[in-house]
Amino acid sequence: MIQPKRKTAALICAVLLLLQACLMSACAASGDEPIKPTGVFGKTETPQKSADAPADSGRTQPDVPTGQNDPVKPAVDFTVKPAEWASVEWEQYSSPYFTLTIPKGWEVQWKGNAQQLYWYISKPGVLLGMSNLDHRYAAKDYRLCQMGITDLYLSNATVDEFFSTIYANTTDYFTVKNACVPSNYAQLQALRPNDPIKDYRSLWAEFSENGQEGEGVYSAVVMNSKDVWSAGMNYGMWEINCIVTQWAPRGEFVNWYPVLHKIAQSFSYTQYYVQEWRSVLGTTLTPDSSGNDSVVEAFEERSTADTILQEKRSDMIGEYERVVDNETGNIYRAWNGFLEDIGEQNRYSAITESQYADGYVGWIEK
Repeated sequence: MIQPKRKTAALICAVLLLLQACLMSACAASGDEPIKPTGVFGKTETPQKSADAPADSGRTQPDVPTGQNDPVKPAVDFTVKPAEWASVEWEQYSSPYFTLTIPKGWEVQWKGNAQQLYWYISKPGVLLGMSNLDHRYAAKDYRLCQMGITDLYLSNATVDEFFSTIYANTTDYFTVKNACVPSNYAQLQALRPNDPIKDYRSLWAEFSENGQEGEGVYSAVVMNSKDVWSAGMNYGMWEINCIVTQWAPRGEFVNWYPVLHKIAQSFSYTQYYVQEWRSVLGTTLTPDSSGNDSVVEAFEERSTADTILQEKRSDMIGEYERVVDNETGNIYRAWNGFLEDIGEQNRYSAITESQYADGYVGWIEK
């Protein structure tokens, strides 16, 4: 009686194995595949049957609430493209009088000596750069310009007038949007206690040059000076010191500011300059080569509300939406509809209102 039971059990197992094989074969024939991850963020997507597959595989579909059996929207592929200001390659620049750390490919021009030194750095073909001039003079009497003694005349000798005058022949307009007295005013005045400062300000301005729209920061110190009258003419001169400028295309200064700041902070006089400077002045002191951060204070104090409106308008015209990468904190410009196109995910989200004033580090493109 034992053997028949074993034969029966073996027969049952064989039948079950045969049925399982048939079911697997039927599934393979129907073209079904397991659900697998796809898309940028690994979202799951239900595979689609081929066009010639049977409409009904014979299986009974479970009852589900309306809409939950809709196909999952696939995520779109995209590329994150860093902006130039976020991917700068740096190199060293040296002259007999000073050294700088500069972006690779930028050009440096300079002239002068330890008595008066001017340097200028810019990105070729782009309205982008900065300059520094230690001092220059302007006539109090316009007739000195007519006589060829000087090429600059100032009636009021304010910082606004100085920059508006020197840019009058090279810009279509130069409009000051914000101005402030820099925080190091007392420090500069202490260096020359017997020569009162007439005007010292940092300006935030917009301008147009050769059809290109730009914006920048401009700082200078105008010193009071004595009148020198002779034969009815005033030969006295205004002395303008610490003339610092930084500029960029309209709407991009906030992005380029860290790059320009690094250039300014890297400036250093050479030992050759120090020796010549000491010889000219007859001193053993060392000239200050620290970067002048005061130039950007007017930019930092600009109206945040106005900046936000400007950035929003720029995005609207360019058909962008601005998003933040929640893993890195980086802000990008993406095509309008980006967040909707990539579907449900946690990495990217819309920026807050205040973040429009923070600039962006690149683009997200299809």
